[in-house]
Amino acid sequence: IAGRDIYVSEGCYNCHSQMIRPLVAEKLLYGEYSKPGESVYDHPFQWGSRRIGPDLARIGITQQSGVWHWKHFESPTAMTRESVMPSYRHLLEEKLNFGQIEPRVAANKYLHPEYPYEVSKSEELAREQAEKVAAEIISLGGPVEYNGHLIKDSTVIALIAYLKRVGTDLFKTEEPAVPAGQTATPVAGIQ
Repeated sequence: IAGRDIYVSEGCYNCHSQMIRPLVAEKLLYGEYSKPGESVYDHPFQWGSRRIGPDLARIGITQQSGVWHWKHFESPTAMTRESVMPSYRHLLEEKLNFGQIEPRVAANKYLHPEYPYEVSKSEELAREQAEKVAAEIISLGGPVEYNGHLIKDSTVIALIAYLKRVGTDLFKTEEPAVPAGQTATPVAGIQ
């Protein structure tokens, strides 16, 4: 939720919509058109009214690496030569206030009682997610520290985590439930 809030506060939706329209050209360029339920928790919605940069409704399934996103926020033209996006280096330099995550998740839960995320462990889960994203960036040659702090504490890590998640729910399949009173049958050789 911290990454989404950064996306909103930085005005990313002004240039990058998150709504693939049901047009052939957009489907060919960005994939399956956006469905109404995909933005049910977005307040404000992230559809955007124009598109200067690419649509980001499916950015999470493009498999852009975390280090690609890191470098793109640091210097957009280094990654996409014709980009008109400004540098967001300040997001790399700023430390994320993890203490604000739980109240933000609680507010979203208040607005949407069906919101599926646990409020009480949200800061802990956010720290774990930040460590995973930072570990990926470091493993691909990214920095361990930036501006005097570990990158796992950087504001941009939350934004990268958000972008890596956008559009992925549409393609998830749920694990089959085991009927009540039954236990799953173990597969031979696997315990």
